[in-house]
Amino acid sequence: MRYYGGKDKLLDLIEIGVKKTELNHGAKFVDLFTGTTVVAQHFKKKGYTVIANDFLEFSFALAKTYIELNEEPKFLKLKKHLGVNHIDQNYVIGYLNNLSPQKSFIFKNYCPDGNEGRRYFSNENGQKIDAIREKIEEWKKADVVSELEYYYLITALLEAINLVSNVAGTYSAYLKIWDQRAVKPIILTAPEIIPSNRNNKAFKRNANELIKEIKNIDILYLDPPYNSRQYAANYFILELVAEGWFGAKKPVITGKTGMRNYDHQLSEYCYKGRASKALDYLISNASAKYILLSYNNEGVIADNEIKNILTRKGKVQLFKKTHKRYKSINQKDDDPKNTEERLYFIETSLATKRANKLDGQSWLQYSFSIWRDIAKNQEEYRLKHPAIFPLQLAERIIDVLTNGSGKNILDCFAGSGSTLIAGLKKGMNVYGVDVSDEFQKLFFSRINNHYLPYKENGKINYFVKDAREITKFIEPNSIDLCLTSPPYWDILNARRSADLKIGRNYTNKTQDIGNIESYNNFLEELKKIMAEVSKTIRENGYCVMVVMDIRKGSKFYPFHSDVAKIMEEVGLTFEDLLIWDRQKEYNNCKPLGYPYKFIVNKVHEYILIFKKYGHNK
Repeated sequence: MRYYGGKDKLLDLIEIGVKKTELNHGAKFVDLFTGTTVVAQHFKKKGYTVIANDFLEFSFALAKTYIELNEEPKFLKLKKHLGVNHIDQNYVIGYLNNLSPQKSFIFKNYCPDGNEGRRYFSNENGQKIDAIREKIEEWKKADVVSELEYYYLITALLEAINLVSNVAGTYSAYLKIWDQRAVKPIILTAPEIIPSNRNNKAFKRNANELIKEIKNIDILYLDPPYNSRQYAANYFILELVAEGWFGAKKPVITGKTGMRNYDHQLSEYCYKGRASKALDYLISNASAKYILLSYNNEGVIADNEIKNILTRKGKVQLFKKTHKRYKSINQKDDDPKNTEERLYFIETSLATKRANKLDGQSWLQYSFSIWRDIAKNQEEYRLKHPAIFPLQLAERIIDVLTNGSGKNILDCFAGSGSTLIAGLKKGMNVYGVDVSDEFQKLFFSRINNHYLPYKENGKINYFVKDAREITKFIEPNSIDLCLTSPPYWDILNARRSADLKIGRNYTNKTQDIGNIESYNNFLEELKKIMAEVSKTIRENGYCVMVVMDIRKGSKFYPFHSDVAKIMEEVGLTFEDLLIWDRQKEYNNCKPLGYPYKFIVNKVHEYILIFKKYGHNK
């Protein structure tokens, strides 16, 4: 749609700000000055929960159609009303296109053969617009279309009008000579609906009033008017068509262009003396974790004023892009050809208090105590590591227990480096420790051959050393999350009891605690390692241990509870646990002990979560 405030060519700049939030899809994205809904549509397509608002009716119609409507309209009431056997959106659009022309409001006021000789539309198109708009209104009054179906049809008409309007860009004036587009016949096409299962909503409210009612906003995007041009005036015909001219709504039009009165739709953001106060009020009432403000160097609010307003809300960063200047009819030859588009990024105090960046839906899903959807990828299956845990598991734990990139992630039994790769994918600095240089080589091979795009996302440190000496090469109180899976004693040297698969140990090195024969001695050495590891974890940092209980012959070893005891003894608090259900991987299980003694097939592992509290527990 021809629209001088559109952000089609600035989506890449806006994306920079949204990516900085590191909020997952499903997060609440609020577009408070949505206009043609370009930005709102973009983030709806990406899976965010979108709220779009504008106080103009034609923008509200677009938001109802492209944001709130999540599936193609069914028109079931209209089907019965028209007495047809089949109906869909294409049938309804075709029905409207085939209506007979009608000389009504648009023809009389905005066509050359009308009352005033205006040239916004050809005579033929003006009559078609009248016929279509009045039919849509008739269906609405007869209650044979729903609210969303009504706005869907209004949107189809608005978009068709935009293609045949005899204007340079805005509707503040018509062209004296017919534009080639304006002499083509108007044809409605079905709007392309963006499918979504989110509760997306459209509003038609004053932004400064609505902001006080919307709570728990993840990303607030603001694109207020920059200058003195009022949108209600510049797009008054689209607004006329959207509102209609029926009954009490019948507008009074005046002047050479036939503009209707728009005093009730004046924006405070278009006045130099009022705009900064309006912005200050809006920002101070915003309950958002992140705020993104689009503006440019020609706006009525000066850059220093904007920064002063935003700084009171949080930390401000500025991103810029040179953009071709909108060319108005009265533009002079020596006027600037480009403008500097700006995106102000604000991280508020609500963001820094978050435990993580999860949206509500993911938070709920991950909070269930059994994780059944974890699976290895193809690269992990081909690796044939004796006891690898999937990247998906490591990534999810990192998502749950950290709140942004740049954190330090440790795996003190690093092996092939799944924790480290997951950390790099999330933009973390990673530290791995293992006694085997073969595993170190395997890790770098995986990075270089399969995960190279993530290699530069953070610092990589992989030490071939004994973890009992970890504080000699990793600084104390520096690790945000230790995520590891220790050897399950020497169980890899034996067959797996559940499906009799042959085990394969990590190494034959004496430093490898997975080669210790005595269970008690194994626990003592594990405790020594974790005591040192705990020193590297910062205050309020986490340590997560992925473990499995053990059975040797007839004896059962409750490894997860022994690990919990060890971790409490080295100074960490046992916060919680999750069950990792791996039953799908055990496809050849035997009825253990049958028929003499019932023995449980252990097809799950424990994810034990520990926290290092400081003085303010």
